[in-house]
Amino acid sequence: MDQRGTENGRGLPAPGGQPTLWQAHDDLPATDMPFAVALLALGSARGLGTKGLHALVREHREQLGRVWELPGGRLAAELARARVPAARRIAEEIDVSRSELLAAAREKADELARRSVRIIGPSALPARLAELPGGPLWLFLEGDSRALYEGPHVAVVGTREVTPDGVRATEAAVRTMAAYPITLVSGLANGVDAVAHQAALRDGVRNVAFLGHGIDVVFPAETADIRTRIVRSGGAVVSEYLPQEHYRKAQFVQRNRLQAGLADIVVATEGKRTGGTAHTVRFAATYRRPIIGFTWPGAGDLTDLIGNEPTGRLIAPFTAAGRRTLDTLLRSVADSYGHTTFGLSLVERQLSREVELRALHPEDLQRLRQRLDDLLGQEDGGHAR
Repeated sequence: MDQRGTENGRGLPAPGGQPTLWQAHDDLPATDMPFAVALLALGSARGLGTKGLHALVREHREQLGRVWELPGGRLAAELARARVPAARRIAEEIDVSRSELLAAAREKADELARRSVRIIGPSALPARLAELPGGPLWLFLEGDSRALYEGPHVAVVGTREVTPDGVRATEAAVRTMAAYPITLVSGLANGVDAVAHQAALRDGVRNVAFLGHGIDVVFPAETADIRTRIVRSGGAVVSEYLPQEHYRKAQFVQRNRLQAGLADIVVATEGKRTGGTAHTVRFAATYRRPIIGFTWPGAGDLTDLIGNEPTGRLIAPFTAAGRRTLDTLLRSVADSYGHTTFGLSLVERQLSREVELRALHPEDLQRLRQRLDDLLGQEDGGHAR
């Protein structure tokens, strides 16, 4: 039974038998304040910071609006118990600024809703992310939420300084997964991320892009068009950072844990073991996700790190054998979700398009039928051998 919606709720003792903060405040009335409004308001409270906000969400979850019913002294006690510095001063600031913070939060929530951005609370997070150690407590999502929830997901990640061979390798990875009902996960950065998202858009693969900054911040500027197309094509852009929160290096590292956490397989197409992609590989290893590293003469040394991980595997993407191995792994993960898979679905889509656009003669289709018969004969002969 899924306990995520009741963890640390009423009637569940904290570790060691100590009462939770909710149990200490069981006399508080329930609140109808939306989680989104409560989160945005507290996120704007001066001095509360990430630590304090996380502590409050862990305790109150979707009933975060209860915080706004707390007298200043009770809120100060909660923050102090969570070891938030200057707890009393912060509680007093929240109490004094209550009306302004809530009014601004409602306005911001309405603005996000107009942009089709929804805020996912802790009990509604995808299981693969909710179960991560140190995982997110909420997510901002722009686009179609089904892209986030419906698997399988395959992360394609790599360096920002992508080489021509890295571009080819990344496009090969996406092209291979395009035959199956797989959603691509990447980080909407320049380099491999951008190549992966663009290839997915070209090949009809659904995208999930995780950001290292607020949902209303576009960075880098060159990816603005890709982001728009991801949303319009049924994908999703996702962030755990509050609106208007700008990018920092540490946030991109934390973004990488979400890519690895959501993914059924992580494919690192090019990178160095000292680069940012190495963080994604290490997160994937910690979460026991299968990791595929692409190798070719001149590829970066990230493959050394991947090859030493228990869940790591190296594949040569520019060989027929390597591509078949990758295809087998991707088809297998799609099959594991109960999807019906067809290895020639890309060919089928392209053939339908060609038939639609061309003035075909009967002999064109007869020649195609003969070619298929020849291929089937070769396959049968190969099996016979």
